[in-house]
Amino acid sequence: MLKEYHIGIDDTDSHEGMCTTYLATLIVDSLENHGVEFLDFPKLVRLNPNIPYKTRGNGAVSISFISTTHKIEEIWKECINLVKIHSDIKAENTDPGIVLQIGKPDPRTKKVYYEALYTVISLKSMQHILNNNFQGLYYSIKEGRGLIGACAAIGANLYSDYTYEFIAYRDPSIKTSKRMIDEKSVIEADQSNPLSFGNYDYVHNQLMITPHGPDPVYVGIRGETAKSVIQMWNEIKILENITTVMLFRSNQHTQPHFPKEFTGKDIKPYYSVKVRGVVDSTPHLITGGHVIVSIVSNGKTVNCAAYEPTKKFRKHVRELIAGDELMVYGGVRPASDEYPITINLEQFEIIKLQQQIARIPLKCPHCEGALKSLGQNQGFRCKRCKYQIDKKEIGFQFKKRGLHSGVRYVIPTCAQRHLTKPTSRDDNLQFHLPSEESFQEEFHDFLKNRENLLKHPLI
Repeated sequence: MLKEYHIGIDDTDSHEGMCTTYLATLIVDSLENHGVEFLDFPKLVRLNPNIPYKTRGNGAVSISFISTTHKIEEIWKECINLVKIHSDIKAENTDPGIVLQIGKPDPRTKKVYYEALYTVISLKSMQHILNNNFQGLYYSIKEGRGLIGACAAIGANLYSDYTYEFIAYRDPSIKTSKRMIDEKSVIEADQSNPLSFGNYDYVHNQLMITPHGPDPVYVGIRGETAKSVIQMWNEIKILENITTVMLFRSNQHTQPHFPKEFTGKDIKPYYSVKVRGVVDSTPHLITGGHVIVSIVSNGKTVNCAAYEPTKKFRKHVRELIAGDELMVYGGVRPASDEYPITINLEQFEIIKLQQQIARIPLKCPHCEGALKSLGQNQGFRCKRCKYQIDKKEIGFQFKKRGLHSGVRYVIPTCAQRHLTKPTSRDDNLQFHLPSEESFQEEFHDFLKNRENLLKHPLI
């Protein structure tokens, strides 16, 4: 008898190594050997980036397939064994979890996904769902906090917007942080593929497809379509041996982590929030090159921070003035002894700009010489002919602002989080959204061509 199944995994990696997507790739290999029918690409699902106990990028993975019921017990045992072998369980914050959903995703997992994008979900509430009429199985190691992400990945809705990521892996035993790759070829491949994005930061001349940790990911190429990321992979020149590759459909860079608007009074630590407010004072620079601007929202003053790694984004923040109305987006940092609760800015959008008045520098009406102030409310005197004029004769005009209403100002590519939507995606490219059947066919085609993608020649 054939049945639909969904596997979710999370919290298997650490800053010292391993990778949940690599483990998912090994599970896909195992499922393929069992002759299952895949229903979609494996889904790489990023969740609330502000969670304090996350391992690295707070990404979970789900895999959907159809299999005969008599095989599922063996499949489940193999998956658990892979989690045991390929999880970095020695790391303090690594608490792996794997979930097997039998049949269509439980509606409660969809709610878990929605809440896991921007709130903090307790493990106790997750266990309550899994232990009450949940049609499936689950397994965890240590605290098992990965069960939250595993369920969220199963419940993820990636139909209104999504992206793709092609990942090539090196041998997991290699722990060097540097990846050897021809940077020029990456730039050329990126520029020749208009549907790729976020793979190179052209402002700061920084390669974005290579990670910097001791994990098995060699490169991760992001784009709007499966075809675009595969094409870019074929065009870049690599300098290391590749062991395997996988293609994921993802919620990366679709900005689902700001689903609701908060006020200054109801923001909570570690939440991802968007808050509408009015700037109440001039932004100021603090130690470390960080910029702080405060806004008033629903009668509550809230600090917002643009940190030094956000580079030129800080310039936009410093151009704000008291009275500007805007929507700020970011993660909430809890209060400390030194600073109050703060929104770490990912972006802001101007709703209404305050008019900024500037004094018109007048010349002397007699000799056109420069004027010098005589003090507060004392008027002016010509430096050349000493003619005095009253302050009332000095004109004022509205100063042209460097910011624009309706524009979204986003941190640069090199500082963006996995869920941040780059401005290059503001055109809302919906033409590439196929039906569910197309996802199944596309992934089937990818698996058939996978061996050829591994034959990428070294230079």
